[in-house]
Amino acid sequence: MFNLLLAPTNAALREQLAIVPHHRDRLRRPAPSPGAIEDERFRQALAWNVFRTLELLPPAFWLRRLQARLHIDVFPAAPQTVLVGLWRPLTLPLAQHVDGPRPDVVADVTIETEHAVWTLTLSGDDLRRVESESAKEDSSARLIDAMSWHAGTRDCYFGVISSRPRHQDAGVALVERYFRSRESLQLRSASRVNLLANVKGIGSIRWTDLAAILGDCERAAALMEIERTLARNAVTWLERVGIA
Repeated sequence: MFNLLLAPTNAALREQLAIVPHHRDRLRRPAPSPGAIEDERFRQALAWNVFRTLELLPPAFWLRRLQARLHIDVFPAAPQTVLVGLWRPLTLPLAQHVDGPRPDVVADVTIETEHAVWTLTLSGDDLRRVESESAKEDSSARLIDAMSWHAGTRDCYFGVISSRPRHQDAGVALVERYFRSRESLQLRSASRVNLLANVKGIGSIRWTDLAAILGDCERAAALMEIERTLARNAVTWLERVGIA
């Protein structure tokens, strides 16, 4: 799965889409922001290599671990199928288009099973930029609105992926108020139809947590050898780029 024969430089390795690089989601990969090209490309590669790998593994095994690492207690029935999308546009509820069309909201990671939907967003490390974006418009609330609408009758969960501890991350701080208070989320939401009744949990997770989940998959006797090998490839890449 890994094409490391050319011994790429560390910078090239950090941007390498090493797992299923021909997947069509690559066409949706966002252009990086000026001044943050290396950081954003690295986080995109992390999302790609982690979640493209997880999609190939039994969802009943790793989704429960993901839920636990997100600090969300509720877990739906064990899934039989899973679909992972990267940088997928989600449509806002129809009620938000009354005064004119509104653009779709892009979810960094979307995980869908027959029972539930998870939407994860990548948190940036620039505190001032995160606070500036929050002051203009609450992008997390809009994404939760779109996720809830997309999930329909399924339960849904929202999470922030961070590279920092929870108490140090600006993006995590911006959404943890929703974790503490559903009323706060409903007030910031532009949707009033069902008061986001299907949003069952909000949490945060670090890249090291995701690496640990893949490590569990690599060592799991319950998984087939080919599945453990897939997980091992991703773990090897994560170790080489400093995520362990």
